[in-house]
Amino acid sequence: MLLWTIQPEEIFDLIQTSGVYRRNEEIAGIKDFCPEQYDWLADQMRKRIGSPPEGVNYPVWAYTKWRSENVKPDLRAVRWYWGRKGEKYFRIEADIPDKDILLIDGNAWDGMLNFGLLSDNEEEDKELEKIYNSLTLEEKLDMRNKNWERAFEVTYRPNDDWRGQGEIIQAVFWELKKENIRKADMFISSSKYRD
Repeated sequence: MLLWTIQPEEIFDLIQTSGVYRRNEEIAGIKDFCPEQYDWLADQMRKRIGSPPEGVNYPVWAYTKWRSENVKPDLRAVRWYWGRKGEKYFRIEADIPDKDILLIDGNAWDGMLNFGLLSDNEEEDKELEKIYNSLTLEEKLDMRNKNWERAFEVTYRPNDDWRGQGEIIQAVFWELKKENIRKADMFISSSKYRD
C-alpha cells in the first residue's frame, strides 16, 4: 500500500544509516503522552497484523488518505502546523505490504486521545455517555475498549459532519525500512504554534 509519513530530519537520517525505523518508548515519547491509548492500539495491532519485531513497542504512523482523497499530505498546508518552526522534516512516500498495516480513522483517533467514545451522531453520543456513566470502572473500560474498535471503520462517508469518518485515514505499522521508501521531500516547518 502506498502511504506517506512525516518524520523529523533525525528519523530520516536514522533510516538512511541503519536501514530501518522502529518506534519504542524512548524515541516515541509515549510514556508521557496518552500511554493508555497507544498501549490499546499496540494490542490491537498484535491481534490484527501480528507481533512487532523485538524491542518495538509502538507503531510508525502514516497517511493513506488525506482530506478524503488518496493523495499525499500537501506540504503547502502541513508546514504551517507540523513540528517546531525552522526544523527540517521529510514527507516520506513508502510502499508497505498490506498485510503489515492496520488502517485507522484519523478523526476517530483524535477523539480517542481525549478518552472519547466514538459515535455516529449527537443522539448516539448522548446515549453512549448515559450508559457509560452508569457503569462500574471495570465495565467502563470494557465498553470504551470495545467502542474504540470503531476507529477501524475507515470507509469514507460523505457529508459526515459529526465524526468525519474516512476523511483522514492513517496507517500504523511496526517498522519503516529503507527499502520501502520510494521518495522523500524535505520541508522546513513554519509552524506558528510551537517555537
